[in-house]
Amino acid sequence: MDAKQLFRLYQNKYHLTNWLNENGELAQKEGDVKWSYCGVSKDFKSEIVSQAINNTFTEDELYLCISSNKSSLVLKSIVVDEIGNILHKKEVGIMNKSCTTILFFSQYGTFKSGIIREFPDSRPRPTGIPLKVAFHANMIEKSTKKVAEIISNHFGNLEMELNKDYGGPMEHLWIDVELVSSHDAWPFRFQKRVNNPTSYTEFYSYNVGHYSIKPNFEKLRELSSDEAICSYVFGLLYESTQILIDKQKKLEGFNATAFRLDFLSACKNWGTL
Repeated sequence: MDAKQLFRLYQNKYHLTNWLNENGELAQKEGDVKWSYCGVSKDFKSEIVSQAINNTFTEDELYLCISSNKSSLVLKSIVVDEIGNILHKKEVGIMNKSCTTILFFSQYGTFKSGIIREFPDSRPRPTGIPLKVAFHANMIEKSTKKVAEIISNHFGNLEMELNKDYGGPMEHLWIDVELVSSHDAWPFRFQKRVNNPTSYTEFYSYNVGHYSIKPNFEKLRELSSDEAICSYVFGLLYESTQILIDKQKKLEGFNATAFRLDFLSACKNWGTL
């Protein structure tokens, strides 16, 4: 592997890394990542870097990744000196040959450690894992802001009630309420893997069903009470779940009938229908 190929590999693995917190566990947000100071140039603390490398890696050879023309497999014994010579000019990445562990040094003399994860293109739904349902009303305009606030107050309760194992391949079901008049609702789609921007550690969600509904905006304007708005919107949401019956072939094994019964029961229990 030449320097360019190695640096490209390193960049790819960097973006698949879960960084560690103060306790050596996966940080759940950027602010929890543990950064340590090692300094640069005359302030470079070689003993701190040496200890970090020895604590992180057991291998005798490591990938030293600096740029597309200066990245290579080197002896661990020379890594500290290499970092000290370049750190004030460049960022430096250290990675083991199995591409499972990484140290990243900023050019300002701080560093962090992480675990490189592998995320397959697809996977079967783990047996016994309950369906994770999520409702969203994030896309709004001025006239529908109140509607979004009213219905969003009930989403968490409904999601909790539907957190059950309904069988079949689906792990996630995302249903959006479209509250922008110029936007169209989109039909049901089932995707093996999608980007997951809401999680700092799980970069992808698997086996995701996703669609949206769009209420009648003239009808919404006629509704003045919170109860009337909820009854209308959650009624539309319940009716929309008929699509899960219609998609039984694609969702083979998913008990859409039980899901719809639970949906209706939960809405009645929480007073949204």
